[in-house]
Amino acid sequence: MSTFGYRIKKARLEAKLSQEALAEAMSQLGDKKKISRTAITQWETGRTKEIEAANLLNATKVLNVEPDWLQFGTGRMRPQIEMKPLDFFDNKICVVPALNCIPAVRLTGKNKEIFLRVGLDDQLAQIASLSSFALIIKDSSMLPLFSLGDLVIIDPTIQPSPGEFVAVKMKDQEAVVFRKYRFSSQGSLDQFELIALNKDWGEISIINKADVEIIGTLIEHRSKRRLMDLKIEC
Repeated sequence: MSTFGYRIKKARLEAKLSQEALAEAMSQLGDKKKISRTAITQWETGRTKEIEAANLLNATKVLNVEPDWLQFGTGRMRPQIEMKPLDFFDNKICVVPALNCIPAVRLTGKNKEIFLRVGLDDQLAQIASLSSFALIIKDSSMLPLFSLGDLVIIDPTIQPSPGEFVAVKMKDQEAVVFRKYRFSSQGSLDQFELIALNKDWGEISIINKADVEIIGTLIEHRSKRRLMDLKIEC
């Protein structure tokens, strides 16, 4: 089994970053705590056996790797969807790509339909992973909370807890659904349910976890309302 030092060095070299560049990039994230090149060297050589949680998270963001893989060597190295890293418009506004994933889009190869970019505020930009992206709601399955045209920001690196909202790709289908995640009453971790808030849409029961791919978990919801739709109380 590989060591933490081996994995962070492997990810750094694949990202074509020097130790200095990795340290500088990590220093710009989170609380902007200064990370030195020496610290990177100590991680890679194993002289430092443990890494602070905040530093681990920032390293995964810069290197675009999964936290469990970097820390423990388990699971996949890369997020489920590899997107362009978080970038900045005019060096001021952090943006992520918006995908037309609902009701259908190919999530592999070069067929991702990116048609606009969505800005993130400073607070969200600090916690969103490099692979975060936006989805535009295209059906009524999640009314009344999520309406047609609403934007949801999805982070593929976050594993959902019961009650959270997820984007899920069904096996052998191009469709991606946005639903509420709930454990199955059967009690197995491999069995769960995808709940539509609109009662006119049926629930989806997942018996075998291999039948679906959880694309990511909701980290922000943006709802647009026309002024005429608002009820103004005098």
